[in-house]
Amino acid sequence: MAILHSAKIFLIYLINAIIYKNTLILSYNNNIFFENMNIKLLLIITLIGNCACFSATLLNTPLYRYWNCIGFKHCFVDNKPYQFNVGEIPLIAWKTENNTYLSTLNFCKHFGSTLNEGKIEDGCLECPYHGYKHSENDKCGVIVEHDNKLWWSYNPVEKVPQTIPYIGEDFVSDYIEYEMNENLPFCMYNSMDINHAQHIHSGIFGFGSDIPVKNYKHIKKAENIIGTSFDHYLKGNIKLMNKNVSLGTEAFASNYHEYIYPSTTWSVVSHDEYKKLVIGFSMTPVDTYKTKWYVTIRSNYMKEGINKNILNLAARMILSQDKKQFERQSKNTLLRDSFIHTNMLNNEDHIQDMKKIFKNYEYPKLKDFIDYHISNS
Repeated sequence: MAILHSAKIFLIYLINAIIYKNTLILSYNNNIFFENMNIKLLLIITLIGNCACFSATLLNTPLYRYWNCIGFKHCFVDNKPYQFNVGEIPLIAWKTENNTYLSTLNFCKHFGSTLNEGKIEDGCLECPYHGYKHSENDKCGVIVEHDNKLWWSYNPVEKVPQTIPYIGEDFVSDYIEYEMNENLPFCMYNSMDINHAQHIHSGIFGFGSDIPVKNYKHIKKAENIIGTSFDHYLKGNIKLMNKNVSLGTEAFASNYHEYIYPSTTWSVVSHDEYKKLVIGFSMTPVDTYKTKWYVTIRSNYMKEGINKNILNLAARMILSQDKKQFERQSKNTLLRDSFIHTNMLNNEDHIQDMKKIFKNYEYPKLKDFIDYHISNS
């Protein structure tokens, strides 16, 4: 298998070398993204690359063994414990003296106290009840910094967390944390859905339009990666934000959306050859119908001052509209399991593929995790 893997990787680089002179190639986490390239060539090359790096059996892996985003790096206070959940699993993290991170269950195995009000001394988390010091010996899972976020996993099956692409000198990033009252799969569906924008995001800051999208393409890049591309009509308010788009002309923006199982989506909107807006979502379930969204906003043209603030405000308005719709959603499990997605609209082939992938998903239950934790301790 190692020889086969090496051969596939070599083939990727060989193809890259052949097309390098005519194509801009960006590589993130062994996923290859292309600009100004025929879509068929993109499909062929990325399919090879992703097949080399992902096994379909990983779709049956519990969520806690993937990298789960637990917050932004700037939100972590050095001398205070950081409380978070992955599904039902209650966890606590802290920073050690050598600037690494430790995590353990938010439960003292001495007398059962929670630890979020504990204090950090000598790199250990001290329980507020009796002063028991939690150290490396008590760790549960691992925490890494990646893409300006903190990620937790237990016995991870991925080498590194997923990256929201378009990192570089030309792009400026902004970040938003948001909590939605919906489960992880439906949050993922929503972030990839094309059809709700007309009805949910049609306000003064919204991009939704009743003019249909054009050139919809459904792209299955790998067993765990679903993509879609389309052209979306630019409303007058969006044209004003993109200063060189004439208000008197009909204009469409080129869009590419990508879902990476289990909890990452990102979209790039190209307003012309150079102007790009990237929105990425790293999501973590914290309750059955509650999901944390860690939103990355990247742009190479609305990068500073009032333009950056307008972009952040527009993103928050759109998130609040999604939140309102999630509160309308029925939480009746029997109805959802029996009928959701039995009726479909146009331009939803990628949603059907996502639904097939999510058949493998299970909300992280504490008992399942404890059983796995004890058997691997």
